[in-house]
Amino acid sequence: MTSLRLLTTLCLAAFATSPAMAKNTQYESIIESRTTIDNKVVLGRIELVYFPAIELLDNIGIPAKIDTGADSTSIHAENIVISTNEPVFKGLNGKELLDAIAVEYDALGSTQLRDRKDKNNIMVSFDIRHPYSGELIRLEKPLFRLAMIKSRGDGHLARPVVKLDLTIAGKTVPTEVNLANRDRFSYPILIGKTFLRNTAWVDAGFDYLQAQPDAQIIGRKEHATIENVPLEVSTSFDSQYSILHALDIKVNEEKKAVSFTLEGRDKTRQTISAPLSRILHFSDAQRPMVYLPVTLGNSKQYIQVYLKDRTQNHSQLRLGTEALNQYFVVNLGASYLGKSDLASISSMAKDDSILMISGEETVKIDGINIHAGPSGIIKTPLLKVSQIDEQRTEYGRMIQYTIKDANGKNHKVDKPLKRKIRVGDQVRPIVGTEISLPSSLLLRDIALETLEQDDSTYGQLEISPNLIPGNLLVNTRTTHLLDKQAPKQAGYIEQLTMDEMQFPVKLDTGADVSSMHATDINTFTDNGKEMVTFTYSNHQGNEKIYTREIVKTMRIKARTGEKASSRYVVKMTVKLGDTEKEINVNLRDRSRFEYSIILGKNFLKNNIVVSSDAQFILTKKK
Repeated sequence: MTSLRLLTTLCLAAFATSPAMAKNTQYESIIESRTTIDNKVVLGRIELVYFPAIELLDNIGIPAKIDTGADSTSIHAENIVISTNEPVFKGLNGKELLDAIAVEYDALGSTQLRDRKDKNNIMVSFDIRHPYSGELIRLEKPLFRLAMIKSRGDGHLARPVVKLDLTIAGKTVPTEVNLANRDRFSYPILIGKTFLRNTAWVDAGFDYLQAQPDAQIIGRKEHATIENVPLEVSTSFDSQYSILHALDIKVNEEKKAVSFTLEGRDKTRQTISAPLSRILHFSDAQRPMVYLPVTLGNSKQYIQVYLKDRTQNHSQLRLGTEALNQYFVVNLGASYLGKSDLASISSMAKDDSILMISGEETVKIDGINIHAGPSGIIKTPLLKVSQIDEQRTEYGRMIQYTIKDANGKNHKVDKPLKRKIRVGDQVRPIVGTEISLPSSLLLRDIALETLEQDDSTYGQLEISPNLIPGNLLVNTRTTHLLDKQAPKQAGYIEQLTMDEMQFPVKLDTGADVSSMHATDINTFTDNGKEMVTFTYSNHQGNEKIYTREIVKTMRIKARTGEKASSRYVVKMTVKLGDTEKEINVNLRDRSRFEYSIILGKNFLKNNIVVSSDAQFILTKKK
């Protein structure tokens, strides 16, 4: 027993190093290594964009998706009007005028429009909506060129392009921006190569990457105010959007306005009117979203929330990952840190007793890789398993549990029963385990519980705040934070290996799921499983027939004027450099595209930063 206690003490000592003597290597590998690379800023897949030349939007960040696969940058614009004094276009307006300009200047095949001498002969007027006030900000700019957007069918869509100064992470770039209706998209701005080129790398594994160093550390429960109404605040690590308790909700979609009654934790009520940001669609309801000023601790931030009656909930404001990603990290074992000035995440740079995790991890328990995630409502780490059996032996009471690991393999584990704890109506056995973390090995007692019918069939570890003696921080900007290292650099085109075939592919941070060329797609059922056969081929002459189980069917949003479509998703094993992963890919006919496969976020999240300037950085061109 004495030797066991000594080993436990030595294992935990890795997290108890004096802050003055140690540097947090996790902070270095996650944050410092992703600040700048080769004098270029590193951006996450989502970042805040600023308009420095528009006074009414001074210091107001607007969320944008960062897409290395997009040639153009696009912003949401309303009431777009093209005007010209050129006689050849007399009497034309709207789409008819836009199409005529495309033909007259051969917009698809030349740079005549961009190179014309009189840049003011064709002007574009448009509105940008202020995200907080709802005010329409009218701008007028010379038409720089037309973006001819390739549609998913035949043909192209013409969009007006103007030049605007955009700032991300302190970098201001005069950017060619195409104007479009982006109401159906989650983010009003798409940042493409016209900004990224010569300016930035992109790490698709992070959202709001540049917000990390300044993110404030809050507790899992907090107090906040909106319009002086006191609120109880909770946090969610798996819901994207924040929710605010609201009564008497009235929406005027025509005027883009919302009114509601805000009820605080002390039952104080305040009638609030706010601009309608968007409508959030659920399977059983639609919820209006608004931006509201939230004061928490020593900070005041405009946070986008959707409105819902939360009378039955303890908290009036639940912060989702979108708000957490923009402004905060959560100290899992603390509450109401806002009573004092909030510290920033950069304060952990020299504190090696702190461990930072994400909302989704893989942790090795007794040598078995198990899915894991944080929980602030338990004291003892909880391992959910498929089956638990208890028996008495000559050595005492033993527990045998069955668990499915992160790869789907079942394991039977035998452990001495140390004790039992009662939680509500449940009695949970406690066993000792070895938990491997990147910098240390922990000996920890954990509780066991059988999976509920609606839980995942995979084993799941719920991580409690007392997993380590120091502070446990939850950073929702990424997943599998414990596996993060200094990133590898890659070009936007790289050489991929798949089943002994090697060919160039495109790296696209804007795509959630990777995609591959497939023809002769046929589905069938085999032993109750939905299966698909398809032919893969590429311009390099490779061809192979595959049979795969259908993981799911994706529904693809349609662009304006197009119809929505669906694609089968299968698992494929691919290798880029020395990174080999089994990933989901969707199947589609890509014969008219140059590259037969695009690698999206689900592959690029594995410690890779992508350039919009160069090709074949990580691999050699064949």
